[in-house]
Amino acid sequence: MVKKIQQWLGLDDQDPYIKDYIEESNMRSAKYMCTFVIFVEAWMILRIVKMLLFGGEERTIEWIVVHFRLYIVLLAASVAMMWYALTYAKGRKRTHGVTLVWKVAYTAICTGFGMYVSYLDYIKGEQMMSFLTMILFVACLLVWRPFVSLILLTVSYGTFYYICDKAVPATIATNVNMFTTYVAMLMISIGNYRQRLSEALKDKGLEELSNRDDITNISNMRHFRKKARRMFESAAGSGRQLSLIYFDIINFKAYNERYGFSGGNTLLVKIAELLRDTFPGGEIARFSDDHFAVLTDEENPEDKVEKLQDKVCGIRGDVFLRLKAGIYRTDGMKADGSGVEDISILCDRARFAIKSIKEKADTSYCFYDEKLDEIQRRKHYIVSHIDEAVKKGYIKVYYQPIMDAETGCVCALEALARWADPDLGMLSPGEFIDTLEEFRLIHKLDACVIEQVLRDHTEAGENGHEAIPISVNLSRLDFELCDVAQMINDIVAKYNVPREYLEIEITESALSRNAQALDSAIESLKMAKYNLWLDDFGAGYSSFNVLKDYSFDVLKIDMKFLENFGKSDRLEPIIKSIIALCKELKMISLAEGVETQEEYEFLKENGCNRMQGYLISRPAPIEEINVMFGEGKLKAAK
Repeated sequence: MVKKIQQWLGLDDQDPYIKDYIEESNMRSAKYMCTFVIFVEAWMILRIVKMLLFGGEERTIEWIVVHFRLYIVLLAASVAMMWYALTYAKGRKRTHGVTLVWKVAYTAICTGFGMYVSYLDYIKGEQMMSFLTMILFVACLLVWRPFVSLILLTVSYGTFYYICDKAVPATIATNVNMFTTYVAMLMISIGNYRQRLSEALKDKGLEELSNRDDITNISNMRHFRKKARRMFESAAGSGRQLSLIYFDIINFKAYNERYGFSGGNTLLVKIAELLRDTFPGGEIARFSDDHFAVLTDEENPEDKVEKLQDKVCGIRGDVFLRLKAGIYRTDGMKADGSGVEDISILCDRARFAIKSIKEKADTSYCFYDEKLDEIQRRKHYIVSHIDEAVKKGYIKVYYQPIMDAETGCVCALEALARWADPDLGMLSPGEFIDTLEEFRLIHKLDACVIEQVLRDHTEAGENGHEAIPISVNLSRLDFELCDVAQMINDIVAKYNVPREYLEIEITESALSRNAQALDSAIESLKMAKYNLWLDDFGAGYSSFNVLKDYSFDVLKIDMKFLENFGKSDRLEPIIKSIIALCKELKMISLAEGVETQEEYEFLKENGCNRMQGYLISRPAPIEEINVMFGEGKLKAAK
């Protein structure tokens, strides 16, 4: 019973969300109220000025001075309140205490104005509209807790009635009217509060639903970012470091396949519980799929991550689960101190830290540091400048000769991409190729390389140089991102180059990952009479399946075989078998990575058709290749 009375009077503790909701409602009402009051008071002031200048209504100087001062005071108070409400609406929020002071001060000024003006009207037998209007504004448009409304209206009406009755005894009709309006205003004020409270509770419920992950019942990404920003704002200037930890469950897909979606959801709930237990004071969220995030002020979060890893490994023994974590430590402020950093950027940095250790089975976590920051910066640079590099010619093509083992002459050139950037210098192919594949932009590079290759080939013919077939590498993603066959045909047609001079290299890994997507493209290329090379043979796990399913003209033995040449007795028989297999399947065998005379003699003796490597020539620009042909260092096959 006591609790219900407290709730009815508004004496119960309110949730911060409810306080914010009602406070925002009051600031919106204050803007409308102040707009009306400013307009009316400005009009009243102009009316007095007109009266002084041109005459009109007969008013005493005393009346004019008193009312002019009152209008100025109320106008100034309304302008000030309007300014505060507008700055509040723009996000520059003050504390609840400051807002309450503004609200109470404006209410007192409006109520006092209404009392005094209506008192002057009452003693002259006129209506008390100013008092009723001001009370309607401050008690009914603004939302107060019921007990505050009761005190506000009782004190206001009691004071007004006392001073009026003392000056001119009130009639029974006046008493009845005063009491009736008092009760009506009180009911309206309380009703307004109950309505706003109901709206706030409903809105809070919807907000909580939209802020919660529907599987784990922890915060979702949207709510996490909002809470994280508040935590960073709270930590700003205190020197307190926070750690943003991004988690990824390794082998979650295999777990889902083994136990179904229901089992996968149960695992996600379990992970969420472990995170809550491990970081009790932190903000925890599930972002998507098997990705979680934690924001904590733990001094050594990596220790907690290690313990958490042990618990995750013990969940199910028949599926190997690992929890990788990327950690970014910061106080949340921008380097120039201009404000809080973008939470999305911080999450990206922590996620990038995970990517750097995803293939390291023995590493559970990684801190985002300056080294990773530099890698990330360069990645963003590559992605944002690839179009410019293609357009302005920063992408260069180097050529590495391929030698016919029987004649010792160059039978083909392999085209290799290089990026000569005016700002970063010569970029490593391993850097920009991997980045462009990661961001699914690799087709732009490969199209540019093919264009340059055919242009160089055309110019070589025009300058009297030997016409030599050139091989180009295609990424596995090219077959997903564009119509490869059509793209190649268009460029070949543009330069009118015979198709036997352009040879296409496709990596073994591309075939094992994109079999369906590649079938039609490979068939189109074969129908167009292009020679197809199988690149990096032996680097994957499905080499012989690839040979069974696809027909290639050249098989390129992966250079990793020759890296261990002479160190393993089992290596030479394997290479011999691959060469023999090529002969059986009527394919040309090509060994890459040939660096020593011993390797060269072994491959030639065992019937390898072609060789490529530093022993023959390093990759070089077309101008240098032409010079080597001119000087006789390289000879073109007839």
